[in-house]
Amino acid sequence: MERRFLHLNLVANDINLHQGAHGYEQAHGVPERSTFERLLDYGRFGDEGLFTALFVGDIPGMQGSPAVDGGPAEPITALTAISQHTKHVGLIATASTTFYDPYNLARLLASLDQASDGRAGYNAVTSVIDDFALNYSLVRHLDREERYARADEFLQVLRALWDNRTLRTDPDGRTRFHAEPINHRGNLFQVAGPLNVAPSRQGRPLIAQAGGSGAGIRVAAKHAEMVFTNSSTRQSAAAYRETLDKALVEQGRAPGSVPPIPGLIPYLGRTAKEAEEKLHELDSYVDWAPIAPFALGQFGLEIPVGDLNDPFQVEALPVPADVETTIKSTFGNYVGLYNWIQQHPGVTVRDVVAQAVGRGGATHRKFIGSYDDIVEDLAAWHADGNVGGFNLMFSAGAQSIREFIDEVVPRLIDRGIYRSTPADRPLRERF
Repeated sequence: MERRFLHLNLVANDINLHQGAHGYEQAHGVPERSTFERLLDYGRFGDEGLFTALFVGDIPGMQGSPAVDGGPAEPITALTAISQHTKHVGLIATASTTFYDPYNLARLLASLDQASDGRAGYNAVTSVIDDFALNYSLVRHLDREERYARADEFLQVLRALWDNRTLRTDPDGRTRFHAEPINHRGNLFQVAGPLNVAPSRQGRPLIAQAGGSGAGIRVAAKHAEMVFTNSSTRQSAAAYRETLDKALVEQGRAPGSVPPIPGLIPYLGRTAKEAEEKLHELDSYVDWAPIAPFALGQFGLEIPVGDLNDPFQVEALPVPADVETTIKSTFGNYVGLYNWIQQHPGVTVRDVVAQAVGRGGATHRKFIGSYDDIVEDLAAWHADGNVGGFNLMFSAGAQSIREFIDEVVPRLIDRGIYRSTPADRPLRERF
């Protein structure tokens, strides 16, 4: 039986940085780079750190002006360029099933798959922000049930277009591209096909999905080969694994066949004390008051947060099950924040703001400790078998990624849970 290695994906979005990252870089003499230069850095780190894939999120609209991240690049365009500067790392692009047309997106992602020689993946999201919907000829954002019904049919069309293609050697000895119509006639889409882009060596891109709500998990169980989750404890990861496996069986798929990959933001040092000092330095560059309203506002919850130094009013937070169908932003992120607050009694408003938005990576788990501490932590989660690995978001960009590659990756390899050589298989086969 092939050894099971830990998958680590590098999330290549500056939007996931600690809010104090720019001040930290300035204080440490890191030169300014353009948005695209930073993206190419992520690509180089992806290969060097033996990451399974780069994971690029998408923000299909402006969240405020001026933008602190230099204006994030569109993921498929960015990753196609990065593909020409990398050899091994997978390239997973996020795009909205609410805002795209399936035939158009099938062409774009198939082209990325060609350009990268079978390293492409697609992270299917449904989007949540009302203002963004107005950019895409919608009079309102679809509600959750409508969004996931559209996502389900969208992915059916996408897969049919990709699967009805082949490269084969004809009787005259020449290799030609063949494709068949799909003649899809659904409730939302009418697509004749065939797709006019030839397959790569992996056949079609990997499909990933951020399945946190019941509707999201059902779509993931039907279509996905990897799920981006929010699990702050090993116990919650086990519970999610059980829920996902049940949904997989209902779809006629094998339990354990789709790995959940939770998000993780590491704050590291030679000692735990040094890691804490780095975190506190990053915190010192943040003006907390202006970002406080976003802590709960991102979920559409109109709960006053009060003074930053006040104890957080835990009783004001709704139980996740009560808002699963109405929550804005990703339901899994709300669950992650809710659980974190329950696990940390006595937190202040500032603590909640830091966890929710200030310290990067949305509400995903933050790890603070030494290089050896994080190896022990990752090894324990890996041994449980409830996750396939982690989507890593780094607080201070290039400096913290460099530190992880130099100090943690060799320790993981020595521990026998991380690949010591680059993966050369198509991306879907790796997962």
